Amino acid sequence: MIHAPATLRRLTIALDGRAGMWRFGRETGPDPAQALVGRTPDEAARLAPLVFNLCGAAHGFAAATALGLPAAADGAAMARETVRDHALAMLHTWPQALGEAPDRAALGLLARPGRPEDFAAALVGEGADLSSFSRAELDSWLREATTPTARLLARMRREVDPAEGRAGLPELTAQDVAAALDPARTPGAEGLRETSALGRVAHTPLVSALLAGEGPSLFVRLLARLVDCLAALKPASAVPTYDLPAGFGIAPAARGLLGHGVRLEAGRVAAYRILSPSAWNLAPGGLLERVFAALTHGPTARRLAPLLVSAINPCVPVTLSYAEEPAHA
Repeated sequence: MIHAPATLRRLTIALDGRAGMWRFGRETGPDPAQALVGRTPDEAARLAPLVFNLCGAAHGFAAATALGLPAAADGAAMARETVRDHALAMLHTWPQALGEAPDRAALGLLARPGRPEDFAAALVGEGADLSSFSRAELDSWLREATTPTARLLARMRREVDPAEGRAGLPELTAQDVAAALDPARTPGAEGLRETSALGRVAHTPLVSALLAGEGPSLFVRLLARLVDCLAALKPASAVPTYDLPAGFGIAPAARGLLGHGVRLEAGRVAAYRILSPSAWNLAPGGLLERVFAALTHGPTARRLAPLLVSAINPCVPVTLSYAEEPAHA
């Protein structure tokens, strides 16, 4: 069975030049979900988004559903979590990886929420409906590059071979999550899956066309984060609901599908398990390892490795090292 992600505290990715391969070190620790054991359902539901505050609204919804409590899905709060997560990557992590300055003007808009359309314009320009673009319209948008984010993506398009870091796995479903949370499930029976912004926007005209043309390349995965961010800036739509057995709750978190599983005895939590998106994406042999295996060693690796980490978007800190020189992603 896939290991509960709450036990994974840190991931180290080291390039072993002599062996010509990447090595992945996983630092684990006590499972924070155990703080919910022994609580009443109401207590556990209140505590869950505090213990797991990275996507607190999503955890709160999944916890309430799993605990059999009324789950008032706060779509607006989940959307804000998604926007913030993507925006910090696009406006700070990506420029830093490419040796450029953060987009401080757009970061200022993020820190002072105003009209969502203003922030969207800071990312893609006035009136740009990116998700519905054709590939020709995308090329035109990249040539014009009227925003810092567009200029970064245009640079990626010019300089990076689509084969660099290109790898993918079948998309995770709610049924996969429920099966992995089921204590009666045979260990190891789930199979490897991925869950990310790419899966959420794969149906849009632009991303669908790009996937058909070049597959899940690094550029496509980064662009998918932008498309997903723009979607989250629009008025909140209904949060997806899933047909699940009692004791299971699933929410669409910023990084992908989030699952909670609980067993109650005598009105209290007897067992609690959480599977975050990183339980799948960071699993041994999983998505992150596969995209790194598809990355050319040498100067290209140093430049693109932080962007690959950002494209997969782990829930835990990641340290990158090349030979003896460490750098944090």
